[in-house]
Amino acid sequence: MEKGFGQPFRSDSRRFERESASQTGSGKPGAKLWLANPHSFKPSLDVAPLESEIDEAYARTARTEQLDSFLKDSEVFHRCACFGIDREQFDTWSAKFVAAASKDKIEKMRPSNLIALLARGGKGTLGDFIVNQFFAYLAIEAPDVVKNTKFLREITDLRFPSEWAPDARKVQRRIIMHVGPTNSGKTHNALQRLRAAKSGIYCSPLRLLAYEVYSRLISDGIPCALVTGEDRRIPDFGKLGIEPSGYTVTGQPISRMVSCTVEMAPNAPYHVAVIDEIQMIADQSRGWAWTNALLSLRADEIHLCGEPSAVPLVKRICASLDEEVEVHEYSRLGALEVSPDSLGGKWSNVQKGDCVVAFSRREIFNIKAKIEKAAGLRCAVIYGGLPPETRAEQARLFNDPDSGYDVLVASDAVGMGINLKINRVVFTTLSKWDGDMVRPISVSQTRQIGGRAGRHNSGVDRGRVTTLEAVDVDRLDEIMGLQPHQLRVAGLKPPTEVIEVFSRQFPKVSFSQLWSMFCDIASVSDNYFLCNFRDQEAIASTIGHLGLSIRDMYQFIYAPINCRDIIVRNCLVHCATAVARKIECKAASVICLPKAKPKTRQDLIAFEQWHRAITLYLWLSFHFPETFTEYDGALVFKGQCEEIIQAGLLLPDSPSVPKRSSALFAGKGVAKPEDVLEEQGVPKARKKFSVGLKTQLEALGKPRKVAKTN
Repeated sequence: MEKGFGQPFRSDSRRFERESASQTGSGKPGAKLWLANPHSFKPSLDVAPLESEIDEAYARTARTEQLDSFLKDSEVFHRCACFGIDREQFDTWSAKFVAAASKDKIEKMRPSNLIALLARGGKGTLGDFIVNQFFAYLAIEAPDVVKNTKFLREITDLRFPSEWAPDARKVQRRIIMHVGPTNSGKTHNALQRLRAAKSGIYCSPLRLLAYEVYSRLISDGIPCALVTGEDRRIPDFGKLGIEPSGYTVTGQPISRMVSCTVEMAPNAPYHVAVIDEIQMIADQSRGWAWTNALLSLRADEIHLCGEPSAVPLVKRICASLDEEVEVHEYSRLGALEVSPDSLGGKWSNVQKGDCVVAFSRREIFNIKAKIEKAAGLRCAVIYGGLPPETRAEQARLFNDPDSGYDVLVASDAVGMGINLKINRVVFTTLSKWDGDMVRPISVSQTRQIGGRAGRHNSGVDRGRVTTLEAVDVDRLDEIMGLQPHQLRVAGLKPPTEVIEVFSRQFPKVSFSQLWSMFCDIASVSDNYFLCNFRDQEAIASTIGHLGLSIRDMYQFIYAPINCRDIIVRNCLVHCATAVARKIECKAASVICLPKAKPKTRQDLIAFEQWHRAITLYLWLSFHFPETFTEYDGALVFKGQCEEIIQAGLLLPDSPSVPKRSSALFAGKGVAKPEDVLEEQGVPKARKKFSVGLKTQLEALGKPRKVAKTN
């Protein structure tokens, strides 16, 4: 059973600093408003249950203890005080709400309706859901408690997202689902239909996949444009000897085919659209992008590729649009088996063609060193922190039998997007740290990673999957034999216009607090959920003081970054300041690659962060082209950084680098925030989260002149 009901109420253990409500223009005199601080966190030691253990009994127990926390946690009251609820009102109505919920009188709070939510996001997500349902309860039972509650609930009503895409509703769309396991040919068949279409679009979960499809179409003589967050490529129509399908108002040629990341799908008519990995529609953070593509694409045919678990949800959504769904089921091409023989804990048992899976950067490099020493096999590495180009190069080295790289050590980043000639997948563990707790790898993720073994046309007749330790083999065999639970809900994010209207009701509230308030009071239908926007809240807290407009801020919070990276966070502040002040921001004023080459892989972390900072500049150059004007210059920095990172993967570990607690990934301990910074290369004397831009850059050993940001 999952522990930790006594933990802070919110899943990210956020702390808030108080601010008088009279200064914010909301609430009653004397009420307090607490503002989110994303840099103050306390990871939990909780171990999440297996998916099969989350039943009605578990949901009832979780509900009881979270409702108790709801009554006692001071943060909950302060969240309610943001809307003008005083202590007496809160005590009275929270008690009535808890009593009604405990007696199953609130439908959405019944245990049977909480199972999917708990499986999706754990008890922290349930805590936030309880607050949201409390406001829904007040709207019915005590509408006068929250000032203007009727109007607030009207403007935060997200129950009918299909109405956000009226142009798509005018198209009689044919929806075709291609579902099956990994390596079943489902995406290949959908792409064949795309190739034959007069015009079409491919929506990818990853830039690597978008680029791969773009390259294939171009090599086949089909003009295709590439559109990702940081890259735009227009085909050379003259070289292909083909006329463009038209021109934009600025004279740019229009391609009849587009390959893009799903978040960047252009709003244009197509004959055929392909949306890959449709099960991602239920992803906690990115699900909104798949929902938006499904609801908004204007295509005669829409092909959805992914797991069978998505079929019922897609059918319900499409039924609400008066659209029918055809389902084509696929079987795996080539056999896959769970090998009863584990490695027995011995790295010397690793073989050529193995992919050894771990879930932290440090562990990946430790395992690489152990394999190369014990088995004498050279290892390529792939993990999420590497640039996509570097991941592709490492995959190429592993796939090339003459490269000298015999083994791949990788994170779950190999689960999708890279074609790999893997004979056997070896799991070093069947659980991973997700930022809040140690959580078993989901059935979907385990099957997707394991299914990479024995890929069709890889030269292997049968793929094998096993574990490092013998104790995990039976559990792996059980998981590989299961089917993922059917998806119940699809992710949403509110349109910019909705946030703008809501913000006008609280003109003096910071954007990060505004975002939290919106989530507390918004309503969605049974087919949808509001995505977890923790990263967006962190971005908003980092740049909220710079005076950006709501519309500009809403652009920034969806930048593809993680604010825990010091270098990236510094660049974010620099870039946001330029937009707020309406001044040009040149690439060299933001990007300052270290002159010294990395000597250890620990030094390489800084270059990985700089690459993400460069990606941020490229992404912003498409959203604020009048401010970020040196796209080509940033590309030069990007190429230099990738070369350094690729070479740096050959470097040894530094014996002087202090170890970050491996217990963070084993569930036996907690890594402190300063340990995280230490791993990122911040000297011990300067470990600090809330320091100025110049101080942070100096702490990383990159002194430079920096304009003041406030």
